[in-house]
Amino acid sequence: MGIRYEKDTLLNWINEMGKFLRLLIERYEAFEEPIDPSIVENGYQKFFHKDRSWIISLSEEHLLSYVDHDLVAEQIRPLALLFLRDALLCPEGELQQELLRKSKLLLEYVSNKLGSFSFEDYGNLNVINQILK
Repeated sequence: MGIRYEKDTLLNWINEMGKFLRLLIERYEAFEEPIDPSIVENGYQKFFHKDRSWIISLSEEHLLSYVDHDLVAEQIRPLALLFLRDALLCPEGELQQELLRKSKLLLEYVSNKLGSFSFEDYGNLNVINQILK
């Protein structure tokens, strides 16, 4: 019994491991352009046809009801990621904590609903748990 060798196999393994490790650690964002908060606010209106203040004011129970009745399953994760991005742009405080809790709720909900798992979502949940108090 021998080991089969294919051209660039080790290089491919190293590249795949690098992709996996980048998902586990935080990205280095020092050279990225800062995001204008109005872009995030427009995201609620453009993609979900609701005002930011309306969506943020929903309780967790009402948010899940809104998600179940008004959104298709493929829109749940983008809403969770929008909450996360919005929270990261907010100054520390109660609003940031609320946005993080809603993002975590939706990421876990969509994972259970669709029966899917994403290393990116695992990383996002890790970021959320580190910030949540």
